[in-house]
Amino acid sequence: MRLWTLVLLAGCAKGKDAPRRPPAHDAAAAATTTTAAAAAAAAAAAAAAATATTYPDLGAALTAIIPADARVVGFGELHVRTDRAQVKSSLAHFTAEGLPTIADHLSDLIIETWIVDPKCGQQAKTATAKVEATVKRPQETKSEIAQLADAARAAKIQPHAMTLKCEDYDKVAPQTGDVKPDLLLGLITSELGRIAEQAVLHRDREPNKRPWIALYGGMLHNDRFPAAGVEQWSYAPRVDKTTNNHFVEVDLIVPELAEAEKAVQTEPWFALVKTAGPQVQVFKRGERSFVVILPRTK
Repeated sequence: MRLWTLVLLAGCAKGKDAPRRPPAHDAAAAATTTTAAAAAAAAAAAAAAATATTYPDLGAALTAIIPADARVVGFGELHVRTDRAQVKSSLAHFTAEGLPTIADHLSDLIIETWIVDPKCGQQAKTATAKVEATVKRPQETKSEIAQLADAARAAKIQPHAMTLKCEDYDKVAPQTGDVKPDLLLGLITSELGRIAEQAVLHRDREPNKRPWIALYGGMLHNDRFPAAGVEQWSYAPRVDKTTNNHFVEVDLIVPELAEAEKAVQTEPWFALVKTAGPQVQVFKRGERSFVVILPRTK
């Protein structure tokens, strides 16, 4: 679905330059391209609007779209960054508006974060700081994650964080060199899938368990329909198998953040970002896969 990896475009063709077209021809071609692009955008907007469902708030949307027989719900977001618009995050929306609505159905909440193990020493702290700087993670995100975990505990939901081995820190963020994105994404995917799988197996032994387990993290990892080349970074197939096809993907999109991400601007739901208002819009990508467009920050 989404290409978040860096793509290198090689434009170094050798040989003679192609013959230049007359300026008038260039202008006409540009006008035709612009008109076609505008028509395509209008058609996409109309198609998205025709298939979208509107709800008064996030809680109402989640109540409507998550099927009663769901076992694991994977929530995905576009991460807030220091170089993006400073708006209300998907995480804050979920904590305040989403979690209270579905809390009675949840036994566990797995969050894409890790707590540094003191036994791993200074290198673990340094590596974690390097990762946070590389992904341009705002300081406020730590507080929002803590608030989500506190809200879960208050609702008698067991929160879980990822567990990193001491050697993992040096692999993803070596002392000399840059953060290794592929290794980091692989580690996150593996850990989220592992914890979800173990939570399902553990809770399934309880006779009076709550029916759902939730994960919260980046929207690359919960993708039920990943694009070729990034499918290894989605835990969805693993969890879907564990739950006998009862995994549900829900992406929570902040409009202002989506507008800054070129990777999502070709998605069929992106037209809804432009029309985002005070209500919540839901686009169904496919079976058990939903995109929720949140209201703009006032």
